[in-house]
Amino acid sequence: MVFTTFFVTLLLIGLASKIIRHWSIEKSPSLNKKNVLPPGPPRWPIVGNLLQLGQLPHRDFASLCDKYGPLVYLKLGNVDVITTNDPDIIREILLSQDDIFASRPRTLAAVHLAYGCGDVALAPLGPHWKRMRRICMEHLLTTKRLESFSKHRQEEAQHLVKDVWSQTQAENPINLREVLGAFSMNNVTRMLLGKKYFGSKTAGPQEAMEFMHITHELFWLLGVIYLGDYLPMWRWFDPHGCEKKMREVEKRVDDFHSKIIEEHRKTMKTKKGIGEGDEEPDFVDILLSLPGEDGKEHMDDVEIKALIQDMIAAATDTSAVTNEWAMAEVIKHPRVLKKIQEELDAVVGPNRMVMESDLSNLNYLRCVVRETFRMHPAGPFLIPHESIRPTIINDYYIPAKTRVFINTHGLGRNTKIWDKVDEFMPERHFSTNGSRVEISHGLDFKILPFSAGKRKCPGAPLGVTLVLMALARLFHCFDWTPPKGLNHQDIDTQEVYGMTMPKVHPLIAVAKPRLEKHMYD
Repeated sequence: MVFTTFFVTLLLIGLASKIIRHWSIEKSPSLNKKNVLPPGPPRWPIVGNLLQLGQLPHRDFASLCDKYGPLVYLKLGNVDVITTNDPDIIREILLSQDDIFASRPRTLAAVHLAYGCGDVALAPLGPHWKRMRRICMEHLLTTKRLESFSKHRQEEAQHLVKDVWSQTQAENPINLREVLGAFSMNNVTRMLLGKKYFGSKTAGPQEAMEFMHITHELFWLLGVIYLGDYLPMWRWFDPHGCEKKMREVEKRVDDFHSKIIEEHRKTMKTKKGIGEGDEEPDFVDILLSLPGEDGKEHMDDVEIKALIQDMIAAATDTSAVTNEWAMAEVIKHPRVLKKIQEELDAVVGPNRMVMESDLSNLNYLRCVVRETFRMHPAGPFLIPHESIRPTIINDYYIPAKTRVFINTHGLGRNTKIWDKVDEFMPERHFSTNGSRVEISHGLDFKILPFSAGKRKCPGAPLGVTLVLMALARLFHCFDWTPPKGLNHQDIDTQEVYGMTMPKVHPLIAVAKPRLEKHMYD
């Protein structure tokens, strides 16, 4: 009762202040003409447009763009927000005005779960972000470094095939969310931490489950639109305990990362430095060997933990989610599966496995991945941007500290740039001159799998490789059908909102080997 009275009082105060503000603006014609905000829906006092967002806010934002135009202004609590799914406006934000929009909002989830916004993905624009990104680009994600792990990726691709094959021998349906998640996780953790978590020679089931559980909780908390970020008074009550959960996960994540760093320090003392053993140094080894800021001998542990967190978040769930969506759409459309396998048979043949060197020649499969990114981007929005000063877009005034939601899901279903938006049609992505199909935003900005500009994902080449290799191996080695009792069209394609956007239900399918038995050994 007290809360209700308090909330109603705030609404009345907000309504009065809004009337006064509206009256003062009307009395000042110059201000009214100069600072014209983009169009948008009517707003309530205090809460603004928060009550107009449902369980799938990316679809709500897309509907607003359909109604009000390609650039929409909202007020979420006390935060100015713009959203768009238009390629020209996206190009303006990410390229033409990149210096203004390349910063990030300081959300509570980023503070708690990204070491005070001290990472690369969620850090505001500034010297710290530049330094951390430079470390990634110069020491971790170089072409040479990624090539040094190609043997590990090949081993994990073969393990993926053997895992599925063994389940076919027991006549078990395949939970593709599980096998694809294990493939992505093992690839990333072998590069990052020097260990794999699933399959043979792993760190152990208990540690694997802890690692997976922490990762899923992180993604959920980082993706939630938490009212405390928009209505500071909400934090006084936090009725769902969201911020408390952030603090709990923050501690568990930090304990996990501290354990990883301590293990690596002990190993390095035994080997007397990196490069002394037979194994290629992993990313944590490299980070522990780098000098710190301001003349320090080593990087701070907090910086190392922040980069570990980024690498895990950027490369595990995103590629696994994309692969599950691609498998779902291909199994739902048998003609697409047939064309993929015809291409694989022509390029690779039945007597060897797909190698990374084959991936650039699988043009139809690349179209399938592009179409998957169009219909089912790994995340419904890019990570939100924030303007560092006022600016103008399309003759509309954008205030400083405006939060920007670029709607990648809405972009792929924008009827002004795509035909038959709800149909899975990989052929639409073939280049007219027959050149290799690029899996990126391209000059037209019609899809945006890895963002663009200063905030473009530095791990994009690795992400593309992991997605293509998993799909190529699974389609080359097996035929795929829905479980018994289901038709192809029965496969559901409903999504769940979050930082990533998986299917509501895990994809279950039946695999049938299509190569000679010795190929699976």
